[in-house]
Amino acid sequence: IKCNHHDNFARSLPSAPTTDLRGAVVDSLILNRTLAADHGKVTMLSDLKTQVAQWLRFEKKQYTSSRMREKEKRGTIFTVWFSLWDIWYYSQLTSGDASEAIRQSIDTLFEQLGIIADHWPLGAKIILPEAMDPTFLPGWSMKRTGPAGSDHTAEDQRNAVQLVKQWNAALDMRASNWHKGQIYIYNTNEWMLDQVREAQLVIGDMSDHNGLGKSGSPWNSVHSGCVGGSETAPPSKSESTAGPTRCSEPHKDDMHLGPEAHKMIGQGIAQDIAESHGDSWFAHEQPEESKAPDSAAAPAEKPSAR
Repeated sequence: IKCNHHDNFARSLPSAPTTDLRGAVVDSLILNRTLAADHGKVTMLSDLKTQVAQWLRFEKKQYTSSRMREKEKRGTIFTVWFSLWDIWYYSQLTSGDASEAIRQSIDTLFEQLGIIADHWPLGAKIILPEAMDPTFLPGWSMKRTGPAGSDHTAEDQRNAVQLVKQWNAALDMRASNWHKGQIYIYNTNEWMLDQVREAQLVIGDMSDHNGLGKSGSPWNSVHSGCVGGSETAPPSKSESTAGPTRCSEPHKDDMHLGPEAHKMIGQGIAQDIAESHGDSWFAHEQPEESKAPDSAAAPAEKPSAR
């Protein structure tokens, strides 16, 4: 997807260095209300509601109504990816409390998508990556199931797997009934599973019926990040012999995907959308046949990750 420019309102990292693992959730009010009894108040980064409010202020200040602005709006794509930190925190709760928090968070998510669509009268086009299983992240082992972790019985891990399923099922159902624009859902969890499977197959000198393992793995390791925790991670095998190079792991650090992983996911999304819509989804100009004012929004799509 080649864009003229990007407006990024995501808040993935704290403004100051910290050893704590924390990020942005859909709704900080839900988080603190749910965790208050057992965990106290949690200081998070700007949640989705705050980010949408920041975007609205930016739009009001940055742009005025014009023909060029309308043309630009037709080619605008919104990407909204939440779930990681919601599931990270709610997996510590009982299954009932966690399930209810996820339900409320999905409600807030689509409430905020509605606000975006209401301020985008030409029809919002939104990419929603699905939740990814956080137990595959290096940070999970470090903070939960590892020797120094808090989840020695793996209860949090089992909860997290179920919450990922709940989140993605709710995302699919709500998106299919959403009529304020077009939503495209990408199976990010399957993509991550494929990276892990492929690495395991390569180690065993095997391949599966889909061809995973035949061409090797693009990663040095799927179990560590390029930078780990509060300290710099040991150099990768390529860095130790050839000096600094690009990140050769899917994880940038203990909790975030790296640039190469984001690039692969973006290419997969662009390819799937192009195959189903041609270039119309990315075009600034609206095709003549699609200019009818009462045309229905396309249903949400859910391609495989590969």
